[in-house]
Amino acid sequence: MPAAPQKHRPSAPATRRHTPPQVDRQAKRTLPTNSAAWRRLRAAILADEPLCRICASKGYTRGANHVDHINGDPSNNDMTNLQPLCAPCHSRKTAAEDGGFGNRKVKA
Repeated sequence: MPAAPQKHRPSAPATRRHTPPQVDRQAKRTLPTNSAAWRRLRAAILADEPLCRICASKGYTRGANHVDHINGDPSNNDMTNLQPLCAPCHSRKTAAEDGGFGNRKVKA
């Protein structure tokens, strides 16, 4: 029986676009997100205020499942700097602050 014809597999482009180096977000944190101390702090914030703060300010009722640093500084874990948010609100806030998901803010 004859062999099947070879399938076309395009090669990688000759030149690659420059990609910026990845920023290690965990290195800037006082408490890494996988630490027991952060999990306890996160649980306390979500227990005290179980609804998304941004949604609640707009009159919606949506449960919070993320804890956000209000001023964007991951080294400041003061209770007044942490707020409960739902995943969509947290993503929108982070993207607005960073200029995109994990990217540096673009200067206008």
